[in-house]
Amino acid sequence: MTDLIAPPAAVVGGSIVSFASNLPASHREDIYMSTAFAQKATRDAVNDGLSGDWFDYYCGQLRFLGWDVPTPRTFSPVPAAPMGSKAIQRIRESIDDRFSDSISRALTKLERNSQALEVFESTTLKGNIAYFQMIPCVMNGANKVDMAVYHRKFTIARNISRFLFNKNESLEQKSTEQITTITFNTLHYATFREKVKKSVVSQSMNYLSALDI
Repeated sequence: MTDLIAPPAAVVGGSIVSFASNLPASHREDIYMSTAFAQKATRDAVNDGLSGDWFDYYCGQLRFLGWDVPTPRTFSPVPAAPMGSKAIQRIRESIDDRFSDSISRALTKLERNSQALEVFESTTLKGNIAYFQMIPCVMNGANKVDMAVYHRKFTIARNISRFLFNKNESLEQKSTEQITTITFNTLHYATFREKVKKSVVSQSMNYLSALDI
């Protein structure tokens, strides 16, 4: 398994992941694979009734893979429209522009990419409940990547496509935002790399849709 799966930005299930331009392809693939692995484990646990807190379980899975995950800050926002640009604003105000710039470019591409939107929304929306993440990443030394992880849970009045870009505030209800900054150590992750990649690739590559940036 030598071919790298490492576009500069992509939808990974219910997450939008983006990278600053100086991240090597090997680091990008590590983050895509471990993000997909943690998402699947979390979806399975929630569906089986093993956890009622999606994001807490997800963060636990990332810790298991060697990610340093501080306790997230939680916000209780009023309904926001459009939701995507409001999420980027939260990242910018809570952390800084190093993270918000790359995710903003990714969101612009996502709006024009119907295939990537279908992957994202089919994973994100479950009935009237939705969960999604935005994960912009920047380098922090040779073997470390700093990552902002923005998570939003909300209910919607009715099923609707393109909810990230919809300007109708009344569609969103009972919304909660959480955000944290993670340090990912690629040297520590090396002990998990092949196991995670084999697990993710053997399930399906349909979880990832590259964004042309």
